[in-house]
Amino acid sequence: MNGRTPLDRLAVVSRHDPHLTAADDAILSVGNGSFAAGVDRTGTQTFAGPGSEETRINTLAEWGWHTMPTEAPQSWESLLHPYSSPRGEAWYMDLPGGTEDPGPGAAWFRENPHKVSLLRFALVDRRTGATPTAAEITGATQHLELCSGTIRSTFRYRGRPCTVTTAADPERAAIAITVDAPDLDLALTFPYGTTAWDRAASWREPDAHSTCCDGDRIHRHLDDLAYDLLVRGAAMEPAAQHEVRLRPARTDAADGRRPEGTAPGPLDVVLELVPVEAPALSLPPGEGLPGAGAPPRRGAPLTGAGLRERSSRFWSEHWESTGVLDLSRAADPRAAELERRAVLSRYIQRVHAAGVLPPAETGLLANSWRGKFHLEMHWWHAAHFALWGDAASLRRSLGFYAAALPVARETARRQGCRGARWPKQIGPDLCESPSDIGPFLLWQQPHPIHLAELLRRADPTAVSDPALVEIVEQSALCLVDLLRPDGDGFGLGPPLIGAQERHVADRARLQDASFELAYVAWALRVADRWRARRGARGAGELTAIARRLHPPLTGDGELTTFRAGPGMDRSDHPSHLLAYGMVPPTGTVPHDAAGRALEDALADWDWESTWGWDYPALAMTAARLQRPETAVDALLLPTVKNRCDGAGHFPQRPGLPAYLPANGGTLTTLALMAAGWDEGPSTPGLPARWDARFEGILPLPAPIRDD
Repeated sequence: MNGRTPLDRLAVVSRHDPHLTAADDAILSVGNGSFAAGVDRTGTQTFAGPGSEETRINTLAEWGWHTMPTEAPQSWESLLHPYSSPRGEAWYMDLPGGTEDPGPGAAWFRENPHKVSLLRFALVDRRTGATPTAAEITGATQHLELCSGTIRSTFRYRGRPCTVTTAADPERAAIAITVDAPDLDLALTFPYGTTAWDRAASWREPDAHSTCCDGDRIHRHLDDLAYDLLVRGAAMEPAAQHEVRLRPARTDAADGRRPEGTAPGPLDVVLELVPVEAPALSLPPGEGLPGAGAPPRRGAPLTGAGLRERSSRFWSEHWESTGVLDLSRAADPRAAELERRAVLSRYIQRVHAAGVLPPAETGLLANSWRGKFHLEMHWWHAAHFALWGDAASLRRSLGFYAAALPVARETARRQGCRGARWPKQIGPDLCESPSDIGPFLLWQQPHPIHLAELLRRADPTAVSDPALVEIVEQSALCLVDLLRPDGDGFGLGPPLIGAQERHVADRARLQDASFELAYVAWALRVADRWRARRGARGAGELTAIARRLHPPLTGDGELTTFRAGPGMDRSDHPSHLLAYGMVPPTGTVPHDAAGRALEDALADWDWESTWGWDYPALAMTAARLQRPETAVDALLLPTVKNRCDGAGHFPQRPGLPAYLPANGGTLTTLALMAAGWDEGPSTPGLPARWDARFEGILPLPAPIRDD
């Protein structure tokens, strides 16, 4: 701890509980990292569904993937294209026509599989069966109690007061909904999948899927996806082809019937989703699917009260046992906003990004890129878990790399490399999505090494995990073979596209992106230390290679996008700054060169074209330079894509209403700003006058020095 008295962690968290009204354009959600549900101001999903343009209100699970029944127009392998490389001919999953003209075969593999919203739960008028309109719901207020994971929504329907509470189980794909509304029941409706870029539900194909009630469960089948919904605490009544009405099951009479003329009590229902047919990779280890004809897996029956108690216990223990940053002693309003972003980002990341698969940029709130995950973003999603005392959440997602290792090895082989080559965009089928950008990015390749190292620092037992050891080694071997011998040293590419994702048309010729040079040099040194710890043969070789990589600077000593190549495009990501921030300094980027690069970017950049992780990138460089005022200003730069809404999300643009790399990046950056690095200065990125206090936050790796 940097402070004196133990911090009241629950007090820090609770003062940032979201309190929303109908005027707030933000969506709250509950979940557990593998399952989540977003709700509107009624605490349900009443204002989503058919005819709605709302894309943020869904019920999503990691295993909820759907593939259209139409066959792909061509094989996946037929979309590979050859490129000249220093290793000879290398094959990449290219998209020559770009995303505007992908062709039917490439489009099919970009669109399938896709995440699907598994359930909509909405209020309906008990007498008419109609869904209330927004105009009929008045005086809506909503409170997310972060310490219990419970949303309490209050409103009036036709003048009568109503209360809905919503909570999710901390382990199972289950939610508890209590509806205390005199004239309202709950309706469950079920959509089909869609190939739309940013949607998770289609209501236009009622005959393409099936919904069947069977006792206390509802069977669902959508082509290659099947699941059951278990309903507890309510009476079910089929109302339409894909709609089931729920009414309170509680009775007062001895014969189990409600006395005539009495109103039903509050509805307190538990809805639990259980996969029957789904991608095995998306399920927790050891949780296989039931065999043909077998009933779905069922844990102990959940009650509403029991689920809410489990949720409350989990979240209270989670906040008490993990890291906290208290900036309440600062009079500067920027401090309060950073503390709010930290607390809400931690909730969002634990709800939406703590599962067994790397998450989509929108997590389990909404679809983006059809729910597929981008591995170059995995570091931004997951690095903070190890730094804020939740190493278990990072470890869960690292299992993906072990499962994907055979496919990654085959990709490396096609590109003339040993080891494992990690793609950018991929789904649970492990088929890389065709793209004119993603397959040529390199910066996702060192991520597993970096994440494994952060996990080792948080949990020393990780170094003896054979799966992690293999992931680090195979990632490093591929990095070595991707290097280009160049005189007395080594470079990168071609083909190549830098993390900035500009100069796409030149991908066959690009080489030596500055950030990537620095990142590869650092990652090889880290992988070498993993070798040395286990006494492996070849220890020392990776460091020797890293020393021979070209330095990231231009000939006149400046840090720009490329060491040598196209001039710097001042739009999209200022990714060159990551060479001295996200990447611990290795001596190849002098302090002064990093400072000039930061000042240059802050003075003249097209901020409208940037993304949510770019502001943490700026702030990390400022923190490494020990410029706290600049770090704070950079992390809070007032741009459209750096706005943090009342729920804690960072909307980016139409169709991208949340962006978890911004949340994760904020947390990793704040850890650096507060805890610094090994043997470094105290709070290098926070003003001393703030008197910042923190507990349970680990420092980041120090600048690395060759032994």
